[in-house]
Amino acid sequence: MAGTAALPGLTVELVRPPAEQSPLRSDVAGVIGRTRRGPVAEPTRVGGQRELLAQFGGLDVRFVTGYALRGYFANGGEIVHMVRLNGADGAAATATWTVGDVTGVGFTHDAYTIAATSPGEWANDTKVTVTYHASGLARRDELELRVDVPGEDPELFSGVAPADVVPAASASRFVRLIPEGPPVPALPAAVPTGPSFKVWDTVLGGGADPVPGRDEYLQAAALLGEVAEVALVAAPDLHADLGQDAGRVLGVLLGDAVARQDRLVLVDVPAAYAGPVPAAAWVEGLRGSLGTEQLRAAAVYHPWIRVPDPLGRADAPLRDVPPSGHVAGLASRLDRQRGPQQTPANALLSDAVDLTMPLDLGQQALIYAGGLNLLRCRSGHGLEVWGGRTLDPDPARRFVAHRRLLHRLVRAIRRVAEPLVFEPNGPVLRFALVRSISSVLLEAWRAGGLKGSSPEQGFQVRCDEGNNPPEAADLGQVLCEVFVAPAAPMEFIRILLTIAPEGALEVVEA
Repeated sequence: MAGTAALPGLTVELVRPPAEQSPLRSDVAGVIGRTRRGPVAEPTRVGGQRELLAQFGGLDVRFVTGYALRGYFANGGEIVHMVRLNGADGAAATATWTVGDVTGVGFTHDAYTIAATSPGEWANDTKVTVTYHASGLARRDELELRVDVPGEDPELFSGVAPADVVPAASASRFVRLIPEGPPVPALPAAVPTGPSFKVWDTVLGGGADPVPGRDEYLQAAALLGEVAEVALVAAPDLHADLGQDAGRVLGVLLGDAVARQDRLVLVDVPAAYAGPVPAAAWVEGLRGSLGTEQLRAAAVYHPWIRVPDPLGRADAPLRDVPPSGHVAGLASRLDRQRGPQQTPANALLSDAVDLTMPLDLGQQALIYAGGLNLLRCRSGHGLEVWGGRTLDPDPARRFVAHRRLLHRLVRAIRRVAEPLVFEPNGPVLRFALVRSISSVLLEAWRAGGLKGSSPEQGFQVRCDEGNNPPEAADLGQVLCEVFVAPAAPMEFIRILLTIAPEGALEVVEA
């Protein structure tokens, strides 16, 4: 957080250093959706609710992503990479400010375009007030800029020299000034003309944020796939925006998760399939459209939840939202507290007061049998996450805790193995791989993520002449097999680490 304190002749500015990303973390979420304002199609790292409000604005009744993000931070999420969406015809609100009869005081142009910092309707009716004083507090020509955005705290910039109005406005969260036309010729001894005091009021308009289409979502999915820190993925507005086209985007998100082997996609059921029977049928259709590996990267949570809505009416103070954002925050918090090997379940959700529908035991059983992770509300207990499975049909591989443990191991293995990819191919390299990877797995075993009373029962690392014959070494290839036994169930998961001749490192689950 940046702040400024001023004394006569002294200015002290406190600036938080830029946060460094850590691909080793498995508690960071990536969210694709629609927000009130903010950069479009640009992954933005946000550290907390305050930064979220500063960069993307508050809640918007048209979208649920803002509510999901609030739930993410309320449930303990620390970092989120946000990709804001807007339709292809989205536009930023603008207006023209003409200086007019105030000349010779240092304005570089006769007119300026005032444009919102990002597209959307949020900046429509924004009022920018510029006040000119021929002799300000510093006894020189000065401007004062005030920016009033509906629903936002006003901004005020004082003591601005007319020649510096463009760079001064660049500090605004809401608007930018763009000079129009040719520059005003600089006169060596210009004599001010016109009034000694003047006020310009300019109102912005024309901002639009149409519904994003499939192409915008696919672009956002590709951008989020390039952010190595992301381990949990959610798209709360996906079904409302795309309808039947949402399946294509889900397939891309899940395909990227499979390719990277280091992230989990939290899937929301469309609002139209809210009931237990329709929800189970929708998930069954999703299974039919995806491959087994993609299903392994998907976890569905249901039903939707009701959260407090500051924008609601007195007779409708709650808002129905999909649970992915809240569940991601819970998973993030439990990851930091207990590690990824612990199931993010049997825990209460914050910022949620009820389910969107009451569920009896039979309906709860139907949701659970359909492969969905149940959210339940018990009197005196609050809302609980009551399930920790992916859609993987294999009972030995379907648990969320095991998937996330694997994701953490893949991230850690990449970190220790990547510095070795250009080492000479031989026994020394193989020994270094075994030692580095064993140190990672030993840490996971000590944390309780792997089974057994000894490390040998919890993991095995094999990288020797047996799986690296001379012909493979001649081709510049190295194969390292890693076997890990999660704490429960007792089956081993096999991980293959391959170094290709060109130095590319690949970590896959066999």
